[in-house]
Amino acid sequence: MDELDEVVNLMVNCIESGGKILTFGVGGNAANSVHFSAELSGKFEKYENPLPCICLSENPAILTAVTNDFGWENVFSRQILALAKPNDLVIAFSISTNGAYLRNALAQALVICKVVLICGRNTLDLSPSNSVIWELGSDDTPSVQEEQLRIIHKICKGVKGRFCNIIQ
Repeated sequence: MDELDEVVNLMVNCIESGGKILTFGVGGNAANSVHFSAELSGKFEKYENPLPCICLSENPAILTAVTNDFGWENVFSRQILALAKPNDLVIAFSISTNGAYLRNALAQALVICKVVLICGRNTLDLSPSNSVIWELGSDDTPSVQEEQLRIIHKICKGVKGRFCNIIQ
């Protein structure tokens, strides 16, 4: 099974079991995570049923308050602690995996639920039974972000194709 099938299966299982998708990234990866959330909870190709997806990168009040009170390295781990439940799935977008914010968020998520990391190059050792690492094998930021966008659309097509009824 390739990464696309694994991620689609994880997402469908998550949603069918009453869970939600939590996604995040920084910079251009934040933009990709917002886009991903919008495709899932809004309209992808047709007027499909919305799917439960929350982007942790898009609320400036939470981002600045957590950063001020707990430091940038905890900006997403605090939100995951507050929002994630056992049936949920956290999907992170990153170029490198060197940031403390990413390591802390994924460590927190792995205690609670399953994780998908879509990244350029991976240096993290995540539990394979609880996670999928989709490594794109590049450090070139524009190339990775462009590929992430293609992946987002493939995932949405797969999930919505298997899961959603069309709303007319």
